[in-house]
Amino acid sequence: MKNKNEANFRGNPPNLDQLANLLKDQLPRWNEVRQTAVEIGATWKWVYSESREEWSLRSYLAGDRFFAALTLTDGGFEVSFNLKKDEWEAVKASNPKEEAILSDLRERALESEEDPAWIHMPISNGSALALLTKILVVRAGRVQKPRLKEKKKK
Repeated sequence: MKNKNEANFRGNPPNLDQLANLLKDQLPRWNEVRQTAVEIGATWKWVYSESREEWSLRSYLAGDRFFAALTLTDGGFEVSFNLKKDEWEAVKASNPKEEAILSDLRERALESEEDPAWIHMPISNGSALALLTKILVVRAGRVQKPRLKEKKKK
């Protein structure tokens, strides 16, 4: 497989028509997550994961710092992000549905024993989307130093 053209092996990320076909009625939610991140100040780009052999749409804040990723799933899509232990308290649920989702996410974060904890959140309804918006606002408040890329020697 190493002899294959890498672009052909990977294929290309889905175009807008393919996304619409894959996501169907969830496309508006996908677009809302994208727009929320843009309003926070993130930029998006498609990235291929060799380990998962799939494309994800990743967002980055200023300084090339990872913010969140959108990944297609069989049931629609999920959003991946990381949150530190002390950031969870700033996320406030507005109703019992959001509280149930938030409790589950916190529990998974604590079980991972990582700080920050990586969360993969399926977006299947409006409650999940509303809660995700609150989480992303909290996540965007984290101060991060810009990633410094080493220049290649000529």
